Amino acid sequence: MIEINNVYNADCLDGIREMIKQKLFVDCAITDPPYLNGYKSSRRINKSDKFCMAIQGDDNPKLIIDLLPLLHSVMKDNTPLYMFCGSEKIDFFKAETEKYFTVKNVIVWDKGNHTAGDLEAQYGKRYEFIIYANKGRAKFNSNKPRYDDIWYFPRVAGDKQIHQNQKPTDLISRIINQHTKRGDLILDAFMGSFTTAVAAYKLGRNFIGFEIDGEYYKSGAERLNAIKSQTSIFDFGGAA
Repeated sequence: MIEINNVYNADCLDGIREMIKQKLFVDCAITDPPYLNGYKSSRRINKSDKFCMAIQGDDNPKLIIDLLPLLHSVMKDNTPLYMFCGSEKIDFFKAETEKYFTVKNVIVWDKGNHTAGDLEAQYGKRYEFIIYANKGRAKFNSNKPRYDDIWYFPRVAGDKQIHQNQKPTDLISRIINQHTKRGDLILDAFMGSFTTAVAAYKLGRNFIGFEIDGEYYKSGAERLNAIKSQTSIFDFGGAA
């Protein structure tokens, strides 16, 4: 049984199938899947550090192939999908997305400075891509600005980072504010550090998420619970 405002330590494909059975359809999907590039940090002194380990599913393109039709089925008509990906497999991600959705933009996320990541490339990368696609004709909130397709949000680093691919809360909040209103339901199939849940909670939206990695699930749940304990009813913002 999938319930609103919960994140599940489970395979997202199984979870979304259950949502479809329950007719639990969403107003917006934000997903940050494995980039299929074998990412892991090689600069950490402690090689047993979690960030030195390959991300689960990062060698499995079938995960993306199976995910996209399920996302299409669980999303309401006229709703947006935002999918993060890296430069190495952008053509694959875009082509698979176009089988089910209308791709409107490929947004460049400028992280401000580059990450270490795998060090095979001579130059560090300071950007990632966000594929913005629609099921039907997604609406924008009329009171929000029309941004260009390069988004600058400094990457999460230091003590605030609990996942090697953690996204800034302000970035996710921009997406949520662009398309949704209070009470709408947001889905994140790869919840990671729970950033989508944190942003949705702060903005008065509902959420459902899945995270298959037990360690990341535990860290993310602790983060979300800490936010909930610090937030009063007067802190909620975003579009009405």
